[in-house]
Amino acid sequence: MKKFILKVSVFFLVVLVFDILSGKAFSYLADHAKGGDNMRNNYICNGTNEDILVFGSSRAIHHYNPIIISDSLGMSCYNCGQDGNGAILNYGRYQLICQRYHPKILIYDVIPEFDLLTGENNHKYLGHLRPYYDRKGIDKVFESVDDTEKYKMMSQMYRYNSRFVQVISDYIQPLQSKGIKGFRPLHAEMDTMKISKRNKDEKEPKPIYDPLKIEYINKMVNESKDTKVVFVVSPCWDGMDTTSLAPVKTICQQQAIPFIDYSNNPKYFHHNEYFKDGTHLNARGADEFTRDIIQELKKIVTN
Repeated sequence: MKKFILKVSVFFLVVLVFDILSGKAFSYLADHAKGGDNMRNNYICNGTNEDILVFGSSRAIHHYNPIIISDSLGMSCYNCGQDGNGAILNYGRYQLICQRYHPKILIYDVIPEFDLLTGENNHKYLGHLRPYYDRKGIDKVFESVDDTEKYKMMSQMYRYNSRFVQVISDYIQPLQSKGIKGFRPLHAEMDTMKISKRNKDEKEPKPIYDPLKIEYINKMVNESKDTKVVFVVSPCWDGMDTTSLAPVKTICQQQAIPFIDYSNNPKYFHHNEYFKDGTHLNARGADEFTRDIIQELKKIVTN
């Protein structure tokens, strides 16, 4: 019996040591990434000092050119958008940024799927925050999604779960585009044969809101006392039913926050030359849209 207990103890000790050493190794690789999402994530959470930050999902990272914004407004700008992510990740990142400084303007490109509505398991939004779990306030974000996360995060390896290959790749030879101040333009023009138009007569299903996502949108607004928040809906090729944006519109009305809606703007509606697909602008469209947004931002900066 004693031998069995000894073997079990040794086994768990080996697992513990392996977990700690592997976690430290992947932490080092991620912290010293030469490119890709890991290098970008490090800069967003630890290095940004720009006057203007762009937050949001893929429509943020592909739609706002920081160089054009900086040249036009005379203010530094960085694009913090992240593919497939929304309010939960963005709030966590905003917390980390505000522990260092407060940007002057936060442009938030809102999309219902990731920022307001129920959908996929909210665990997916924690991935880019796991390396920063020990930082002030971040553990609360994890616990709001799943209270058992505090136990999982005891494992150093778990913090890089499903990201092992990318961490190694970003350290040795990054495969993702480096981008321009966080902005990753899409270089292609859409093929309308691959997309079906929205049936304007068909009623959209009643939106089912995720209270946690809306809570974090509210928190970000309420905690941004030294930052001017601007919510934007960027163009869609076939337009958008904006009914599901009601919670954000209400927040903007109550807090006197600018809300700029280009989702159905005729300048972009069905103009193939501006789009990569039905949801995303291409590089040409992004530059054109950025110039349009600047005109709105100039009014906000002046005021």
